[in-house]
Amino acid sequence: MSTPLQDKVAVVTGASHGLGQAVAKHLSDLGAKVVLIARDPARLDETAAALPAERTLVVPCDVSDAAQVQSAAERITAAMGRVDVLINNAGIPAPRTFQDTDFADWDAVIGTNLSGVFYMTRALWDALSANGDGYVITISGTAGLRGGSSPAYGGAKFGLTGLNHAIAAAGKANGIRATILYPGGMDTGWRGAPIGEKPRSESMAPEEVARFIGHLLTSPAEFVVNEAVLNPSAQPFM
Repeated sequence: MSTPLQDKVAVVTGASHGLGQAVAKHLSDLGAKVVLIARDPARLDETAAALPAERTLVVPCDVSDAAQVQSAAERITAAMGRVDVLINNAGIPAPRTFQDTDFADWDAVIGTNLSGVFYMTRALWDALSANGDGYVITISGTAGLRGGSSPAYGGAKFGLTGLNHAIAAAGKANGIRATILYPGGMDTGWRGAPIGEKPRSESMAPEEVARFIGHLLTSPAEFVVNEAVLNPSAQPFM
């Protein structure tokens, strides 16, 4: 396999399972040094065990905690010396209905799914700006386009669209590209769904979504894909 990301440093949040784990592995295969971020150290270590130890850094961190994020950013820059790519993937589910969502639910979901993206991007901003070719990819979901019955989840995902615009606008002067992805159904076990039961036409493999992210990161610097909607082929429309 070619290594177009050789010597690049990629930070992946929510890297302990699902899409984040798949992205971390694929970017490592492309030659990147990968920083794995999630709350659960044991699961992060499981992800790291499948990657080259000399090119992998494990940083346990709750992205909803600004102090933890700042500490993580300082550790990353000290250990790696640079940051070229940030994949904002960490997220948690939310109660499905307005009536079932209490204040604590709202704070938890907004804290992780929206504020966490700002915290991590802001904390790594100077490092992403330093080399003139940084890339920030934020994982939203189709809830970021059509909402739904969950106020916290839909609110956070809609908020990511505005945040991505701000990241892109701020990054223009420093060569930072920004993309927001709206993936539909993925075979990641989200909310305890069984993995591997649906055909690929109905549920996307996280490894293939990770490959798409790899294509974005290795695309020519003259342009940027601002937004992309990804759906299983059996559900081609919103």
